Amino acid sequence: MDEIRIEGLELVCIVGVRPRERRRKQRVRLDIRLYLDAAPAGRTGRIGLTCDYSRIADEVARLLRFRAYRLVEVATEELAAMLFAAHPLLEQVDLRLEKPQVFQGRARSASVRIHRERGQFPSVRAGQDFGEIETKLETHEAGLYVLSVQPGRKLSRLSSAERQLAWLTAGELFVGDRGYGVGDPLPQATVENRSSETARVFLCTVPGAGPGA
Repeated sequence: MDEIRIEGLELVCIVGVRPRERRRKQRVRLDIRLYLDAAPAGRTGRIGLTCDYSRIADEVARLLRFRAYRLVEVATEELAAMLFAAHPLLEQVDLRLEKPQVFQGRARSASVRIHRERGQFPSVRAGQDFGEIETKLETHEAGLYVLSVQPGRKLSRLSSAERQLAWLTAGELFVGDRGYGVGDPLPQATVENRSSETARVFLCTVPGAGPGA
């Protein structure tokens, strides 16, 4: 199996259980290994047949900043679920999240490393007027979903949750006259699929209330 690596991605976010870690952002480092078949992209030159590492770097940074995790274990688990949700070609992922400042001179760093396969995040699908909701991971802290919006359909709201984060992972959607493409964050507004292809949206809600049509 082929492998794409992102090593030492430096980010600033809230992560930790201690009071000082909840009040102040800290620097973390993330190593990502993505396992997939890279041959189709290598033979065609089409980036859509592989995982765009620039896009992935943006996505993991966006989720880490939004969630403000207490446990690194929760962070890595949700990052893995998000990557599988947003990148259908991805088969396995290896993540290592390091906190280099946590020991303040007593040790070099603390980190958690996980290896996950797509089959460890089975999807639960439910039909909706706009298309389909696919649940990737639900806990008491958050819900991670994929919303598939069929051509010609509208989605009146992404979620009923107070806090939510969403971006487009495939296709194109419109809010009024403004178009949104792959990787663009989506507002809490009615979105419409005016194209002939299904649009896919990654959605994270906090707390873990499910998305509503």
